[in-house]
Amino acid sequence: MSSLTTSDTNTNNQIPQPVWIGDNAALADWCKRWLTAEFLAVDTEFVRTTTFYPKPGLIQVADADACYLIDPLEISEWGPLADVLQAPDVVKVFHACAEDLEVCRQLVGVLPEPLFDTQLAMAFTGFGGSVGFQRAVSALLDIDIPKEATRTDWLQRPLTSVQMEYATADVFYLYKIYPMLDTALRDKCRLSWLQEECQRILDQASSSDDYSAAYQKVKLGWKLRPQEQCSLQALAVWREEEARRRDVPRNKVADDQALWNIARFKARNRDQLIKAGLRPHIVRDAGKAILQLVAESLNKDETQWPERLKKPLSIEDGNNLKKLRKVANHRAEELDVPPELLANKRILDALIRSSGGEIPEALSGWRMEEVGGKLIAKLNEISGRTDD
Repeated sequence: MSSLTTSDTNTNNQIPQPVWIGDNAALADWCKRWLTAEFLAVDTEFVRTTTFYPKPGLIQVADADACYLIDPLEISEWGPLADVLQAPDVVKVFHACAEDLEVCRQLVGVLPEPLFDTQLAMAFTGFGGSVGFQRAVSALLDIDIPKEATRTDWLQRPLTSVQMEYATADVFYLYKIYPMLDTALRDKCRLSWLQEECQRILDQASSSDDYSAAYQKVKLGWKLRPQEQCSLQALAVWREEEARRRDVPRNKVADDQALWNIARFKARNRDQLIKAGLRPHIVRDAGKAILQLVAESLNKDETQWPERLKKPLSIEDGNNLKKLRKVANHRAEELDVPPELLANKRILDALIRSSGGEIPEALSGWRMEEVGGKLIAKLNEISGRTDD
């Protein structure tokens, strides 16, 4: 467990009254100020129950002097905030940033760089994996903050006093814990680890609108024949585009089983689409296009088929993966970091499949230095015994 304590924190933990930013001019003025900050704490509140994209209800910012609540229902010019989010000398501090990055990209059009995720920082400094913000504040500041407003309607106006206090508290305390975690990472010589992980997160979040690999996430897709996987790829791309166009969750367009059935049984008419599990209104609106996709994919030459999906590991490889996991877990214990952060199942699976050849990208950088060599040595040892 980390030795980080609350002794270095500011004793004034009274949540301040926030500054409300509800028009373009005010946002532009404050953004000029934020461009001179060393770091900013940032959070977002949104609603996402029946839509594909998050519906932003609030953006919170904290600097050295105040906390600010930006109203996305009134702001239309996001250029000044985009400049702040991409300012190279201003660190943007988030906690568990994945969904916040979606909001930033969708609303403002950019991703925040440089990025500092305090949930990752907690993991790298000995507090365990997936630490929630409430627990982080409790551990670092010895303050218990309520979470009553977590699932409220952030699109309502006016916001309630409880919502306002909750939203302000998030960035107020986030601003306070960042210097503590930054110092702890530097003391452990792990700041570069966090920076590397944050860059990976940004790279994933900034991926292009190429959905050609979406079929790889369809459950049991590996059971399909190669030509059927070609159909599955086309169907998965269609679902991604359709979910975005309709702004609904993917499974409201078609669930995995429906796509699998269509590909497996090579649907040729609307009745077969219904039987496969597509909703009638989807068949009505898009049935012709779907049937055309299936027909086109079945006519493709073998050279146009996508990379074949990998089968689950064999029993032998599964046992070998367990051996690698023991190595990773032991090293994680030595480093006092969560095992899944050091080398998760996806990394170990890829390493097993490579047979020690091509090293998985996720095992590069700090992971290679800390555990990669040990894993490769163990894999070579396993292979050597197999060869004997």
